[in-house]
Amino acid sequence: MKKAIFLFSMVFYLGLQGQKSLSNSQNVALEYKIDSIVQKGIHLKAYPGAQVLIFKNDSILLNKSYGFHTYDSIIRVENHHLYDLASVTKILGGTLALMKLYELYDIDLDGKVADYIPLIKNTNKKNTTFREVLSHQAGWLPYIEHHKKLRRKNRKFRTRTLSNKQSKRYPNPISDSLYIHWKYKKRIMRRIKKTPVEKIGEYRYSGLLFFLLPRMVQEISGQPFDKFLEDHFYKPMGIERLTFNPSFHFQKEEIVPTEKDSLFRETLVHGWVHDEAAGLMGGISGNAGLFANSSSIAKLLEMFLNNGQFDGKQYLKPKTIELFSSRAYPKSKNRRGLGFDKPTLDTITKNRHPSIKSSYSSYGHEGYTGNTVWVDPIHRCFMVFLSNRVYPTRENKNIINLLKIRSLVMDAAIQTE
Repeated sequence: MKKAIFLFSMVFYLGLQGQKSLSNSQNVALEYKIDSIVQKGIHLKAYPGAQVLIFKNDSILLNKSYGFHTYDSIIRVENHHLYDLASVTKILGGTLALMKLYELYDIDLDGKVADYIPLIKNTNKKNTTFREVLSHQAGWLPYIEHHKKLRRKNRKFRTRTLSNKQSKRYPNPISDSLYIHWKYKKRIMRRIKKTPVEKIGEYRYSGLLFFLLPRMVQEISGQPFDKFLEDHFYKPMGIERLTFNPSFHFQKEEIVPTEKDSLFRETLVHGWVHDEAAGLMGGISGNAGLFANSSSIAKLLEMFLNNGQFDGKQYLKPKTIELFSSRAYPKSKNRRGLGFDKPTLDTITKNRHPSIKSSYSSYGHEGYTGNTVWVDPIHRCFMVFLSNRVYPTRENKNIINLLKIRSLVMDAAIQTE
């Protein structure tokens, strides 16, 4: 089996489409291994292309792009191209902002969310704590399909929702030809406010808080959510290719398309956030919306790995990172940290997600569009895996192959000396 994998990797290595940055011959074996894993995923049509970055022991061992933007093989994926991060936004946007608020304004994580977000003060969520909702055991609804409430039976848009023409009332694009009403955010907030709360204390993944976090950031800091992140992290860290609404900042050829959307926008989603609810928020939310390349993400992960420090400057306190990245309820069956995902608690090692070899101290997050970022402080490494597995549609049945591939990439990173 090992011989077959090696031969497979050698064949692909001669004609690989990506860019690479390996520092010495010692890492050639790692490159061969990752090449074989990622190219197999392309062959199985788990995704048309991908970016992989592996960092270990204070240096980048591999930073490489594979395949094409789409299966028509026209535009090759390059290292500077941007992918839709989907729920990875939760940790590189929403949770990151909350970590900084926690330090600057002494946020009580065991206190009530309603004390900081008045919108939910007189609702069934009034007693929810940050610890409960960030670890997904507050009983909040997983998601609201706002996009299914936009059209009438005749397929025409309801009043004050979307328009095919941009105007003062419809200023924000959610695709190349659709614009959202400027007041629609208020409808989203009202719906979140009215959602049921069920089975508090049981694990139930929910993204609703992350739609409220931008509002909290604005009310407490006085800055818009995206500006807060830029000023405290992205700009001072020299991160140039991590952004919301990338179509405002980059050429289309630099952005990898996500899906041919037949459910909502009825067009190719390219340069606009794939997540429907985040799109209806104007492309900016703590739940989804960020686009990036692997090198930009790596700077934030390196900061996490180095206890809040990057390039000689302290961005977060070590205790803050430890608090958020540790299990919120270590005596329960809930594996989650505060915003961060954690390894599954399987006693059988081979069943452990995201990787057989990852330590229980590791943490990260996955994104629906086909992404994983994962940090392992015990093994002093992290991995970035970016892809558009939802292309051409989210009905891609090969996602099981993607899950295996990402696990194999993380295992390879940990094993490398």
